[in-house]
Amino acid sequence: GREDRRSPPFSPLTSTPTEAMFQAIARSSLLAARRQATVAASQQTKRRMGSSAPAPEWTGIDKVVRGYFPKDEQLATVILGGYFGIFILFKIKSAFSSAPAVEATPVAVAAPSSAGAIPDVDSEEFGAFLESEENVNKLVESFEK
Repeated sequence: GREDRRSPPFSPLTSTPTEAMFQAIARSSLLAARRQATVAASQQTKRRMGSSAPAPEWTGIDKVVRGYFPKDEQLATVILGGYFGIFILFKIKSAFSSAPAVEATPVAVAAPSSAGAIPDVDSEEFGAFLESEENVNKLVESFEK
């Protein structure tokens, strides 16, 4: 009967209290071993970069700029701010400069259609074309073709 109640091993929901205790001990010892291995590996591979290097000797324009902005973050912020300022000035200048006046181009007037042709639906002549019963019949016949 007891084998029937058991589910797969290490199941905390259906195991006996003794099994659950052993599972908890095994789990905590596994986690502790992992933690110790991680700490040991990180201590062996830890690199202390930049802690003992001498400060660089700047010359020329770098020496002047680094006199005002000694940290790399400060210099990067100034450079990005300069580019942003140029962008804003260009946008303001283009907003105030007058755009060339666009002249209205004369619309080409379509030549009157011949007596037997059907004018284009978008043309102004189409409305006058539909006033005649004979022209409406021509249009219907052209649809049937």
